[in-house]
Amino acid sequence: MNLRTNFRVALLATACWVPTQMWAQLSTNPDKFLGNITTYGQVDAEGVAKYYTLWNQITPENESKWQSIEGNSRGTFNWYGCDNAYNYAKNHNFPFKFHTLVWGSQYPTWINSLSKEEQYKAVVEWMDAVKKRYPDLKLIDVVNEAISGHAPAPYKEALGGDGKTGYDWIIKAFEMAAERWPDAILIYNDYNTFQWNTQQFIDLVKTLRDAGAPIDAYGCQSHDLNDISFSDFKKSMSTLQSNLKMPMYSTEYDIASTDDAKQLQQYKDQIPYMWEADYCAGVTLWGYVYGKTWTDDGKGYSGIIKDGKDRSAMTWLREYMATDAAKKAKSPFPGMVKEASVYIKPASIIGSANEVMPIEVNARLKTKTIKEVALYANNQLVKTLTKAPYEVDYIPSATGRYDLKAVVTATDGSKYERVGGFTVYPGRKSYGDIITLPGILQAEDFDSGAEGLTYHDSDSQDEGQANYRKDNGGVDIGNGNNGYVIGYTAQGEWLEYTVDVKQSGYYTCDATVASGLSGSGFTLSLADDGKTEELCKISIPQTGDNSWDTYKVVNAKIAKELKAGKHIFRITITGPYGNIDKLDFKCVQETSGINAVENAENTSAVRHNIQGMKVDANYKGVVIKNGKKVKQ
Repeated sequence: MNLRTNFRVALLATACWVPTQMWAQLSTNPDKFLGNITTYGQVDAEGVAKYYTLWNQITPENESKWQSIEGNSRGTFNWYGCDNAYNYAKNHNFPFKFHTLVWGSQYPTWINSLSKEEQYKAVVEWMDAVKKRYPDLKLIDVVNEAISGHAPAPYKEALGGDGKTGYDWIIKAFEMAAERWPDAILIYNDYNTFQWNTQQFIDLVKTLRDAGAPIDAYGCQSHDLNDISFSDFKKSMSTLQSNLKMPMYSTEYDIASTDDAKQLQQYKDQIPYMWEADYCAGVTLWGYVYGKTWTDDGKGYSGIIKDGKDRSAMTWLREYMATDAAKKAKSPFPGMVKEASVYIKPASIIGSANEVMPIEVNARLKTKTIKEVALYANNQLVKTLTKAPYEVDYIPSATGRYDLKAVVTATDGSKYERVGGFTVYPGRKSYGDIITLPGILQAEDFDSGAEGLTYHDSDSQDEGQANYRKDNGGVDIGNGNNGYVIGYTAQGEWLEYTVDVKQSGYYTCDATVASGLSGSGFTLSLADDGKTEELCKISIPQTGDNSWDTYKVVNAKIAKELKAGKHIFRITITGPYGNIDKLDFKCVQETSGINAVENAENTSAVRHNIQGMKVDANYKGVVIKNGKKVKQ
């Protein structure tokens, strides 16, 4: 797995560069850029041509990261390196990308000691400071590397945590960025997108898109493509775009090899395929001077200029960028700027049949005027709206996926599209017999329902392969401890269970667990009516050396009295790579209310209740059901 470089101290060049050859900027395409990064904190690298004669976009390698700017102490900012790159781009009239606002690496460590409330204030202060310094940013990596196992921000709970979508904190970060830079292209950026983590990346970005987050593009870092076959590369590109249907950037491209021929071949295969895709808005190389790039322990094998001379890949790149195919390649952002901000925001990405699903289309044009907004569901026109707010109350009549599309038409006839969607499920129900307490909760018997409704998994692939149940989505159920277990866990994943507490009282919980590594764990919470209240924390010990076959019982005390009646319990993974077999609940002290509400209805179950639903303002007493007007 690719790991990112640590912060590099900027080095001031002490020698003067004397040009020996005049070179033209490689890309002359007016709609997409071929960019690069700073070299050890400087824009013009020593011993090679001036930056602006080669590249027409810049991303600071480290100088715009939070740690670099505010790492020493809260409220003390060092803008020097970031200013250099920003002003250079502005002076040479090409795009500058701010990298990055929110990341779980290279952030100020002083934030770790703050309360959740103060962490949120610190993030607000950070974004406000960036906004004040650079009010006209055009490109922003809003969140970087948030896939489980990469580098999710440790202060994410301050931004809302996982929430019901699994990525509420990321959605919040994008909303905060959009408030400050409504005309900037807002990007989610991550690595291993073409291999290893392709599905996790799709699941994350698709959730952001479907939830209505103001995300404009996805960024594929494009590291570690040295050995991927061209057929696999093309397949990954196709898979990503067919699922996401959004603009894409190759944000951190490099091929680290001492073999010129190998590096050249990957460039020749991969660069044109990305560049000529009409959904690709640009390519940024992650360094170009041999010996001064981050790869291979800092030896810089990905550099394409060595000792002041072009390597084969650089020679080819110059030739390719001069071709008509490169010059005329189309982009989703003509002129390299964003004209339209269009986001479809359903009330939830999960719905129930025959219940109202309010849908809002947030639409804005930078220089043009909106004439109308047409909303489609499953390719059927729902309604054409001519005045903001662009809102529709839609009633899905059946379970299944509902693909949404908004088409914004400007008064000059130009059109802008955005896709999204939500999924309708029958609702929550117990898997098998309802779990009764005192008693045993088998971890694999979480409630039937849906991703985001009764469980959240970091990807849609079932790595457990136990074939225990068919409605588990991506939840990984494996074989273990002479039965079934929840395994392959990732931080932030959760499972919910409907339980019937037969006896009010104080309880203990004996958890049967295993892990081949240290640091695994989970919390148990009460999640009635969608509000979570932590009951206990359970740390899973390392029960084997890289082996998950040995199970142990860990005891925990429930922090509050459990009232008799039906409740929703939630297990949330706080430390990954633990196996959970079962939880044995024992009542250690009875309290009042024995069997008082034994037959009470499940207060957290999904109810089919349309009282108080909003009504289409243009059709009195009418709502939209599967694209047709029906009486309320």
